[in-house]
Order: sequence, then C-alpha cells, then structure tokens
Amino acid sequence: MRSFRPALLASALLVATGLAHAADPEVPRGPLPRTVVPSLVKLELKLDPKQARFSGSTRIEAKVAKATDTIWMHGRDMKIGKAEAIVGGKRIALTATDADVSGVLKLSAAEKIPAGDAVIEIAYEAPFGELQGAYRVKPDGNDYVVTQMEPLGARTAFPGFDEPSFKQPWDITLIVPENDVAVANSAETKTEKLGDGWKKVTFARTEALPSYLIAFAVGPWDVPAGPDISPNGSRTQPIKLRGIAAKGQGERMKYSLANTPAIVKGLEDYFGIPYPFDKLDNVAAPDFWAGAMENAGLIVYRDTLMFPDEKSAVGARQGFWGVSAHELAHQWFGDYVTMKWWDDLWLNEGFATWMGNKVHGQLRPEAHTDRGLLEGAIGAMGADSLASSRRIHEPIKDFTDIQSAFDGITYQKGAATLVMFENYIGPEKFKQGIRNYMKAHARANATSADLIGALAAQSDNPDAVSKAFFSFIDQAGVPSLKIDVDCAQGKPVLVLEQQRYVPLGSTLSPEQTWGIPLSVRYADGGQIREEKGIVTGKQARFELKQAQSCPAWVMPNAHGTGYYRFSLAPKWQQSLSDAFAKLDEREQRVYADSITSAYGAGQLTPSQFLAALPQFANAKVRQTASAGMFEVARMAVFQTKDAAERAKFRAEAAEIYRPRLQALGMSPKPGEEDDDRLMRSNLIAYLADSLKDKGVRDMLAKQGRAVLGIGGSGKLDPDAAPRDVRGWALAMAVEDGDKSVFDVAEKHFRATQDAELRGQLLRALGSTHDPKQAEHARAMVLEKGLLRRNEIPNILGGQTDDDTIRPQMRAWLDQNFSELEARLAPAGARLLGLYAERMCSDAEATELQDKLAKRMETVEGGPRALKQEVEGIRLCAAQVKAREGQPLQFSKK
Repeated sequence: MRSFRPALLASALLVATGLAHAADPEVPRGPLPRTVVPSLVKLELKLDPKQARFSGSTRIEAKVAKATDTIWMHGRDMKIGKAEAIVGGKRIALTATDADVSGVLKLSAAEKIPAGDAVIEIAYEAPFGELQGAYRVKPDGNDYVVTQMEPLGARTAFPGFDEPSFKQPWDITLIVPENDVAVANSAETKTEKLGDGWKKVTFARTEALPSYLIAFAVGPWDVPAGPDISPNGSRTQPIKLRGIAAKGQGERMKYSLANTPAIVKGLEDYFGIPYPFDKLDNVAAPDFWAGAMENAGLIVYRDTLMFPDEKSAVGARQGFWGVSAHELAHQWFGDYVTMKWWDDLWLNEGFATWMGNKVHGQLRPEAHTDRGLLEGAIGAMGADSLASSRRIHEPIKDFTDIQSAFDGITYQKGAATLVMFENYIGPEKFKQGIRNYMKAHARANATSADLIGALAAQSDNPDAVSKAFFSFIDQAGVPSLKIDVDCAQGKPVLVLEQQRYVPLGSTLSPEQTWGIPLSVRYADGGQIREEKGIVTGKQARFELKQAQSCPAWVMPNAHGTGYYRFSLAPKWQQSLSDAFAKLDEREQRVYADSITSAYGAGQLTPSQFLAALPQFANAKVRQTASAGMFEVARMAVFQTKDAAERAKFRAEAAEIYRPRLQALGMSPKPGEEDDDRLMRSNLIAYLADSLKDKGVRDMLAKQGRAVLGIGGSGKLDPDAAPRDVRGWALAMAVEDGDKSVFDVAEKHFRATQDAELRGQLLRALGSTHDPKQAEHARAMVLEKGLLRRNEIPNILGGQTDDDTIRPQMRAWLDQNFSELEARLAPAGARLLGLYAERMCSDAEATELQDKLAKRMETVEGGPRALKQEVEGIRLCAAQVKAREGQPLQFSKK
C-alpha cells in the first residue's frame, strides 16, 4: 500500500510450485518442436462449479511433419485416462508422462506416427485451479467457474499446444448443470438437455486463436444485454454486446455496457478493420487476479472495473475507460495478430497500453491520457535504471522467465517507445504503418521485426528508424543526454553526450548508446521553434537549422514524447528553469523528472532537490505538482535520525503542498474538473499518510467513522465520505482509532459483498497500528472462505508501514509462506514485495536473498523479481550511506 520501491511486478503475476526443474535436456522448456502442429482443436468439458474437479476430452487435428514416436505437448496436474493418435482410421496408443514442472507433457507412441494428417484424442480429469486455468469462485454463496489462461493457465485446463504460435480454430462444448449459464469465446449455437440435471452447450467455431486466449465461464450468472454495437464502416452487421455478472449484480453493469460501443467504434476507425469476432461479452469476475484479460469475444474484468457509474470516484470511472480501451485494443493487437513467442509480449501489451490510452483520450479528453502515458514512462524508468532490468524484447528461454515480461518495461516502456516513434514518423504515417502490419499478418502471428519494418517503411529514412527502434527494444536502460549549446559560430548547435542513466550506488556501466529520435523546442527571438532528428553515437552535434540567433532556452524533449532523460549545462539549466511557465504541460513534467533523476543519480544534494519542489508543486498539472513526493517520503523514512527530526521534516514538507490543497478546498465542488478531484485526493492522501499531517488525518478519520456509522446509526453509510477519499478515510479511522473502531470495520466487512467497499475496509483493517489487531487481521487471511483470493494483498499491504508490526508480519509470512503461495496463485511472487518492504541495508538484502532464493526458483517471474528486489535494497542502502551528514534543508524563499 505504501511501497518505497518501484513496482516491479505486473497485475498478472503467476503461480509457484514446490517442484524442481526436470534435469532431462530433451525436454523442451521453451518453444515446442514443430514436429506436430495443430490445425483444429475440439474441446469438450464437463464442469460443475460445486465440485472440486472437472473432466474433459480434447480432439486435436494436426499435421505431422515427420514420422515420430514422441509428441511434446502441455498439460499440468491432470489425470489422463486415455490418449490415442488416429492415423487413417488406425488408433495408436499414447502414454502420457509429466516431463517438467512447467507443465510439459510427453506422449510416447506405441509405434511411429507417420508424417501427414493425424488426430490426437485425450480424455482426462483435473482439479480446478487457483486463479489460473479454470478456477472456482464463491463470492455470494453461489458457485461459479471463471478462467485465466495467460500465460500458462491453459495447460491446467486442457492438454494442448500451449504457446502463442500455435494458433488455430476451436470447437468448444460445455456440459454444465442445467440451471447454470455457460458462455465462451464465440456465440452459443445449440443447447441440449441431457437429463440428470445436465445440459450441453455448443458454441460456434472460433477464429484462429492461441490457447492463452481461450475462455469460458459457468454459474448462475446475470446476463444483462448491452446496446448492440451498430454497424460501422465496412462492418454492416451489429455486434451483440452482453454483460456477465454474479447473481444480482447485472444491474451494476449499465454504465460500462452503455459506453463500450464507443470504444469499439473508435478502435475500428483507427485500424480500418472491423471488430474481429462474432460477439462481445464483458465478464465482471468476482475474484480475478489481473485487472482484466483480453480473451477473444469474452473479456474478463475484475468486477469493480465493470461497476462504476456517473457518481463513482473519478479513479473508478477512468479505470473502466482505461482498462476497457486497453482490453478492446487487444482484440486487434494480440488476438487478431498474435506474437509468435513470449519475447514479443510487448506487441500485445505495449501496443494495447498505447492504443488504449489513445482511444480513451479521444473519447474522454478530460482524462488527459497523454499525461498518464508520460507518467507511466517515467515510472518505468525506475525499474529500467536497475542493472537487473530486462529488455522490452527480452529472450524467454525458461517458463520462469515468461511472467517477468508482464512488467512496466513491457507495458509502459513499450508504450513510451511507440509514442516516441509515432511523434518522429508522424501520426498519420504511423497509423498507415500499423494498418499495413495488421493486414499483412491478419489472423496469424508476427514479430517485432515485422512491426518495426512496417512502421519504418512510412518514414523518410527507414534504415535509420529501424536501427533506432531496435536499439530501444533490444537493450535495457534509460538513455541520458548531457547537453550544452554552442553559439560560437554559424547556426547554434546542441553538443550532446550520450550514456545510460545510472542511479547513485549502482554497479552499472554508463557506456551505452541508442539511436535517439531527438525532438527539441527552443526560443529563438520571438519565435518558439521545433526540430527533430535521430542522434547516434556517444558524442554528437545537433544543428538548430531553423534558428536565427542563439536560443534563449532549449527544451531537449519537446512535448515530453521521448523516452530519455537529459541534463543541461548549468547556464542552460537555469534558463530552462526560468522559462518553466512557457513550457507545455508535458515538458514541465519531463523538466521535473530531470531534477528528480539528477537527485537519484547523486548529482544534487537533498537540499538542492528540496529547493526545486515549490516550483513543481505550483504547476497546473497534478502529475508535475506531485513530482518529487516519492523522494520526500523516502527521505523522511530513511534519512532522518529520530522521531523528532522526522516529524519536523514532514511538517516542513507539508508546507509546500498545503497551499495547493487549500486552494482546491477539502471537499469536492459541483461541476469541477475530474483532474481537480484527483489532485485533491492525491494531496489529501499524501499529507495524511506520508507526511502524517494531523489536521488532514483528523478530518479523514472523522469521515471514516461516519462511513462506519460510529456515533450515528451504526449502519454502514458509504456516502458519508467523498468517494475519491473514502478508502483513506476508513484507513485513518482505524489507524487512529481504538479496538472498537477496528471491530466495527470488521463487522461491516463481513456483511458486505460490494467489492469496492470490501477492498477499502480490508485496507483499513490492515492499517491498524495495534499489534493484537494486526495479528487478528492476518488471521482473517487464513479464515476459510472469508477473503477472495485477490483481496489478500489488501489486508497485508498496510502492515508494512509500522516498525513494530512489520517484523511480525514477516515472521507470519515465513510461517505461512507455502499456504499463501498456493492461495495467491497465480500471484505467489507478490509475497516477495511484501516481505521486502522497508528493507534498506546490505544485511537485509543478503538475508532476503538467502531466505527466498530457493523458494523463488520455480515461481513464474520469481527469479528476476528476487534479483530486482535485492538490487533495490542495496541501492537504497548505498544512497542512504552516500548522503549521511547532508542536511535536509528546505528553501526559505
């Protein structure tokens, strides 16, 4: 909840197992051999959400490239009853062996299977999974089945060829209890009663899809009809739109369903390609780890994302628009055109991040999604500054590597790279390159080279653009430009030196270069001019060709579209600071980042950094106004000597931000801009939580007690606090209250099924500073059937903030690690971040490495996550040591 290190894991972290790697070098732990390639999969599953196991059969029509007695496939935790290969009417028995912890399945044939056409038939049964594959949820006393196949869940739901390049049509049939609803990727074509309380639901053959996009849901779902998505362009038929929600929750999907058609049409208009599937269902899943999943025609969302309305908190409404636009963009990027292997995951996620923000911003300009994209890029630079950072296009050799790709490098850096090259090539030419790429690889697979080739072809210098693009996806790190201006003769020239950004205390070498699409704005007499070009090599000179005189100031990252940092020679740094008001909002944000990154690299003292904050705090845009807040919070925790010094430091920091909050007012105003509401809630949270401002905390605690009904009716009153700060109000009420407040919050939690309120109440319960209450909160995690699995981090995150409770929580994590790991699957690696929070010494880094290295070996995403956590702790320790004795002095201006 209050992390002091950048988030290193994405929302879809995956499963841990207790098994070691198989030693057999024959086993394909990466891509499977192409000896056998499926062309059609027929899948029939018998699913009862009330039971712990399910059964199924799969019939795979395939091409055999050469005669073989071994078929390598995927399947995990399955009991295979019968497996056969059928060739020309002859059945050949297959013996199935679990070959690797990752879920590789070896099928050994009783005799050679000849080259040509073959059919593989497998009957099996399997347990329902834990938030991956096909899994069960029971949020309201009713039983449901939901799926999450990406990246490796499909192999727990059915045996098959579980990797992106195996892309073929699917025939899906579900046998389910007769009173349950069953939905899947494609439209239902037939329902047959089978007797004994069962029915068979058959769905239309899908388009060609990889296994990770297969999805279904079973249970007593509400199925509210949305508005048809009316014909658009070359699409002459309407698209049926439905919601799928837990029983009694369907009415809450009105807002999300009403606004989905506009997003689909916006995407169709950009791509010039109709929506690629036969229908669209939005599933509001009551227990779902990821924010959402882009399954073709059956998109699954965490239920809170589907339940906002016009009165919801700004963040909730923008969450729907942003995530829905992202997942719908995937229907083209990822579903229509699919990566060949996981090293190109950015072709899915980076593009959906970029495209989702683009269409969201077009439809809801007040969301200022371009600011969000820039903030995401700056956030990604934190992880990208680590020696253990990964590349956008990172080789994936082992199953534990796959989950590491679901991070800010893939999503936010990937999107930022696209923004940069879109700006350089030009939006219309860039769009044509995207359209050409989509048409060339329709319903098939593609690679980074395919995409870059299509985009570079639209530029004036395809070879230079291609090389520059590859330099950003094929190496890790943040480019950093040292810049001076030479006006001594002829046209002014930027004198550039390029290296990798290196934080203070890092072991990284700065010797690294990129092909940087440099975009510059500068003041030339009474004109503001803009120029761009690709800069290569360690040193370069960039002539300002349009300039008539020596510029008054230079902004080296025009409009903040470049994924790079800069530092100017002192004279030019001062002139840019003086021109701060003349910069556009994105330029102000990257200027602020140039200050915070200089501090992070050890180029500024704490006092020099603190002196810059008032300029940012007064900026119009909230992302710039909040620049530096994270560093101030770290200073308070790690660089103050005692409680008295810490309290004084926080009080002085609060004086920087309090005027902005006073100008906004403490309460929302009718008709005010969404961004003002977000700025207010950010400031309130920061002052209350990070800076411990008593006045703000007291106000929030009073509101939180009113929400809990304390001093009133005793009934939960969700509207007693503004929705934008309700979660913080509840947290302050519990933190600053006694046991009676904690008990009332727990009572209300146990009585509600509202997912948003449950999350807020759980975070409040986890925020208690009383050790006995904290122990009770942890016990709630293990109470059978009480918490949804995706709620577990809510109650644990708050326990990292208190110096007394944090060691107790770590001891509890040690004691219950295996059980928690299993329950959090597919998010077991999340425990690592909870355990490591507030560690900031070499001794603690060593302790973490020694304690968790073995546990993380077979956790998907675990090895790299541990490496990055350990590096982050060592960097923190080095930075604290380097700044010992440096005063924390605020400017007296």
